[in-house]
Amino acid sequence: MANGYVGRVDRELEKEGSEAERRGLLGGLAQRLQDGVRATIDALGQSHAQRLAALVESSDDAILSIDLNGMIGTWNRGAARLLGYSAEEVIGQPVAMLIPADRQSEEPEILDHIRRGEHVKHYETVRLAKDGRLIPVSLSVSPIIDSGTIIGASKIARDITERRRAEEQQAALYQFTDRLFRAESADDVYDAALDAIVRALGCERASILLFDRAGVMTFVAWRGLSDGYRHAVEGHSPWTRDTKDPEPIAIPDIDVADLDPSLKAMVKAEGIGALAFIPLTEKGNLVGKFMTYYRTPHAFNEGEVSLAVTIARQLGFSLERMRAEKERSSAEEAKELLLNESRHRIKNTLATVQAIAGQTLRHTPAAEREAFFARLHALGEAHELLTSQNWDEAPLRDVVSHALKPFETDQDMRLIVEGPAISVPAQTSLMLTLCLHELATNAVKYGALSNGTGRVHIAWELLDNSEQCTVRLSWLETAGPPVTAPICKGFGSLLIESSFGQEGQPCVEFHPEGIRCVLSLPI
Repeated sequence: MANGYVGRVDRELEKEGSEAERRGLLGGLAQRLQDGVRATIDALGQSHAQRLAALVESSDDAILSIDLNGMIGTWNRGAARLLGYSAEEVIGQPVAMLIPADRQSEEPEILDHIRRGEHVKHYETVRLAKDGRLIPVSLSVSPIIDSGTIIGASKIARDITERRRAEEQQAALYQFTDRLFRAESADDVYDAALDAIVRALGCERASILLFDRAGVMTFVAWRGLSDGYRHAVEGHSPWTRDTKDPEPIAIPDIDVADLDPSLKAMVKAEGIGALAFIPLTEKGNLVGKFMTYYRTPHAFNEGEVSLAVTIARQLGFSLERMRAEKERSSAEEAKELLLNESRHRIKNTLATVQAIAGQTLRHTPAAEREAFFARLHALGEAHELLTSQNWDEAPLRDVVSHALKPFETDQDMRLIVEGPAISVPAQTSLMLTLCLHELATNAVKYGALSNGTGRVHIAWELLDNSEQCTVRLSWLETAGPPVTAPICKGFGSLLIESSFGQEGQPCVEFHPEGIRCVLSLPI
């Protein structure tokens, strides 16, 4: 095309007579060429902008922009789906309308970063939907620059409800397992089970029923059920005592369920819109059931059913253990049964959790799924260490070594571990394993283990005073990249503080030269 254009220029020049005329012609042709190039560039820019706008509009993530005063300027379909507002309802309104009252300080901090031209990397928070729901999101914010001037910010919010739900289920199962092994009575077992059912399955109410000597299914523990309701439905069961391999039964909507009219009336009068029957077995024999109740219709998915079966297996094993402890005179036999069965149950539980998580998190980024499975693996290693030695306690050095083993490298002296020979209780061992895993994962991604020179020093010492004997364990990172404190605490920091934190004293400190963490372990 360029050669053709030059040819036309040459022919035009040949037609002109004087030098002045040729110069005038050249000037006109140059202007036409410049105008044509500018028009082509403008067309390409408009095409790129249109494609970019289409990508933003079709994204599943909520994408919006604000000016430096915090006023909303743009709003895509993903934002409308996530938060319930149409673009017409929010454009021109303050972005603070989407922020809960207890988190209003976040936005001024974000705008301070933006005015300095800084990006706010992904951090987890919650945002307020139009219907009043608090939606957990992963939020990132970037400056918008026009002709070298910062004029606002773009925000991308990703819904992490499913991931948070999976983490909550994982935590509920872990706490349930721990409480079962520390239970000293049937009431302890029932309380632990009801807490796990309500927390993991997201139901408002729950109950546990067992066959009595006469073969009648009777309530032994419950949450939120009236006396009248319990008396009216006691004895009702979808299975008989000799039913083999009973399967869970879910009724997602009481209104359309095929139930006896009088029974349906009693259930509806109790304010129950959906429920499920989960069988409890001991050595393959049906011994009872637990039930979940929801106020509104509830569609039970495959993951929830698998989770309920896992809880039922753990509860059934605990009932079996209590029966064994009553019937056997030898405490050693009961302990051996506990250890052998616990290995099997824990492996089954963790495998089930992994399967549930794989289904629940299938649409989440691979890095987040890998982080979840790594935590699950660390928990399994901690249980394996306990059951291979003494269930009540484990050597602290072995706990630290097992937790850090996946992070060891061929380079010498990257992980320095030292401390006296001390054993820690089972509860401390499990929580410490998870906390060390979180610290090591952070060090590999962002801290001292993310480069070729950083080191991590883990040490502990025994503190013996008149009130309580404790171990002070310190984690110190050096020679890594410069450290900056995050805007919001992540899962690891919250786990560490909830496990070993003391009021008013942070466990994790973000010093520029490296992260420092000090844990007080009761023994």
